[in-house]
Parts: sequence; C-alpha cells; structure tokens
Amino acid sequence: MPNVETREDLWGYVAEVRPDIERALEKFLPLVPSPAGTRFNDAVRDALFPGGKRLRPVLTLLGAELIGGTTAAALPAAAAVEFVHSSSLIFDDLPCMDNAQERRGQLALHRRHGEALAMLVAVGLLNKSYALVFEGQGGNSRRALEAHAELVECVGTSGMVTGQTVDLSGDGDGVERPANVESIRNLKTSALIRLALRLGAILADANPSQLAVLSTFSRLIGEAYQLSDDLLDLNEDAALSIAAGGSLPRRSTSALDDGPSRTRRRVAGMVAEAKDVLAGEFGNSRPALLLAELADYIASRKA
Repeated sequence: MPNVETREDLWGYVAEVRPDIERALEKFLPLVPSPAGTRFNDAVRDALFPGGKRLRPVLTLLGAELIGGTTAAALPAAAAVEFVHSSSLIFDDLPCMDNAQERRGQLALHRRHGEALAMLVAVGLLNKSYALVFEGQGGNSRRALEAHAELVECVGTSGMVTGQTVDLSGDGDGVERPANVESIRNLKTSALIRLALRLGAILADANPSQLAVLSTFSRLIGEAYQLSDDLLDLNEDAALSIAAGGSLPRRSTSALDDGPSRTRRRVAGMVAEAKDVLAGEFGNSRPALLLAELADYIASRKA
C-alpha cells in the first residue's frame, strides 16, 4: 500500500516538463517543406498549439522514469503520443464522426481549415508518430520495434478504431450494441493512456512484469476517466434539459443507468485499486507518487 501522506507535486512536475514537451512537439512537427504547404503547415500548428494540459505526453515521461529512464530520451515518444492524441481528436470532430463544432473553446479544425485539409493533418500527425518511436534509439532496435508494435495496437482494432466504431453506433440508430458496450467504448480512452505509459517504459527497457502492471493501471484509470466524463456529460445534459424546459434527450451512459452516486463510488474504487497495483510494483518512487496524484485528479476532476 502507498503511504498516503507522502505526495509529490503533480502540477509542479507538469510545469517543469511542459516546456520540453512543447519544444519536442515543435521540433518533430510533420511539415510540408515547400511554399505549397503553407495552408497544411498552418493547420498542423493550429491542431497542436495551444494544446491542453499535455497529460498524455507527461504519462510517457513518467513511464520512462518509473523504469529508470530519462525524460530527455523519452521526449520523441512523448511527442508521438501527443500526435496520436491530436489526430484522434481531429478525426473525432469530423462531420462524418461526431460533427463537433468546437474544440478547446475554438472552432474545430475542419471548421477552420476545411474537412479535406483536417483529414490530411490527422493522417500526417499519425504517420509521424510511427517514425518517432525510432528517434534516438540507435542500436536499441528491439525496444523501438516493441514500441512501434505498441503504437500500432493502440491505434488499430484492438484499441481506438474499435472504440470509435462503437461510438458511431449511437442510440436509436437501429444497430444492436454489444452487452459490454461500455468497456468497448472505453477502448479509445484506455488504449491511449496505456500507450502513453507503456511507450516510455518500453523504451526504458521495462520487463514484462512492469509492463503488465502498467497495463492494469492504465485500464483502471482509463475506465475511471471515462466514467468521470460520463458524470460531466450527465451534469451538462441536466443543465441543458432544464434550460430547454426538459425537452432534450439524455445520452445513454453507465453513469445515467447507475446514477451519479454509484458511479462516483465506482470511480473511487477503480482509482484506489490502480494506486495499489502501481505501489505494489514501484513503491513510493517519485514517478509512482506522481501517477497516484494523477489518478486522484481523474477521480475528482470537474471539467
């Protein structure tokens, strides 16, 4: 069990490493090297900057540090994770997907630059991520190939593709949804968290036992994150319904089915289990304590 009185400063760590993450993103941007690429390059920058909290690349750095690696060596992989994340947001927002109009308080990329260019940017970011796991690996081709396989699994039908497919089969569309739809829907969230943590660890030469623990931790906090999202959606839907006189339909989620109180208890249980699993393998090391704080943040976040 972790010592609950022993804590590190998660947001201090984020502030410490974020400038390095931003520089790595800028360094590895997939830009078109000709005047003809001006519109594409502008769209790439709009997709990446300004970003959110950069928690996924932070996870990659912490995954490397857990195994004794350095943040400097893990920065290309951290950039790869953010590129995958950003590409998934672009695809998710497209009219043929969620048809979102805004992202992070601004017009979605396809609204600013057109659907075709947004798709090209998403593909460009995803393609660049595959190359970045080899960056700086030198003679460690085994680690790089394992990291590459991890990235492929995350994006493919074992992860984000299947999660997005389930998202497309919304309520009332006549498609029968599987009984374990919530777990499958969560594949997008958990797969990317798993990638972020394990990618840094793999490149730092983690052993199978360590990677298994990180997989379990990722699954638990991924599910907790998704349930937290559902609670936020539930609150938003309730507010919108009241404003519209109770006429708006509510999204069907496990938070709606189970109720807010039971869902919060489920989130708290998942976070507690995740922290115990992590401490059992990595003890009270600084990166483990920072990851425990991140798990607590997921359980208590309000936005």
